Amino acid sequence: MKNRICEVYSLCEVATTEAEKLYIIDFTERTMSARKVEIHTKIPFIPETTTEMDGLTLNNATSLSVDHVIFDDCQFKDDKGLQIEHCECCLFPSSGNEGCWIMFVEIKDCKPKNIAVYKEKCKSQLVSTIQDFRKHNLISDTNKVHAVISFPRRNKTAFNEMIVGDLIEQTRLFKEHKIYFVATNKMAIRDYQILEPVL
Repeated sequence: MKNRICEVYSLCEVATTEAEKLYIIDFTERTMSARKVEIHTKIPFIPETTTEMDGLTLNNATSLSVDHVIFDDCQFKDDKGLQIEHCECCLFPSSGNEGCWIMFVEIKDCKPKNIAVYKEKCKSQLVSTIQDFRKHNLISDTNKVHAVISFPRRNKTAFNEMIVGDLIEQTRLFKEHKIYFVATNKMAIRDYQILEPVL
């Protein structure tokens, strides 16, 4: 899968890790855009402090080899060359077997009071990115597509239902987009076919 992604999105760089934990961090807000989304194997600090940075944690207890791509703002364009909205990054098993999961991530490192402002935009950024991947045949019908919305500063409370809605709404979103939406700050890899939220 990674070779096909690099062919379609020529600015992409795919990195691989087998770390037991991955920390997907958005530094944009805290660094006034000097740094953006980064993926770490150890929890980084908030710049110029000794306080750990909040982010999305991906548990990988089996040390599955995982590829990840952080998206640049100039990579997603429509047929007229205009920029289209997109999410932060995607991750998937390096094996790329049929039926494997692929996870698209959108992070909003904002104050909890602003979550309501961003919740629809997060979903639309994820849908737009996934549609572009499908348009370029980068995702097959057998891939389990997960769209993860993370609000790192809300790490003390569950917020899935607040963002994605109840089970009826989640089912509607899946039927409409063929995407498993989840809002959480923790995900876990079980194997190359199963990825699940830690709610």
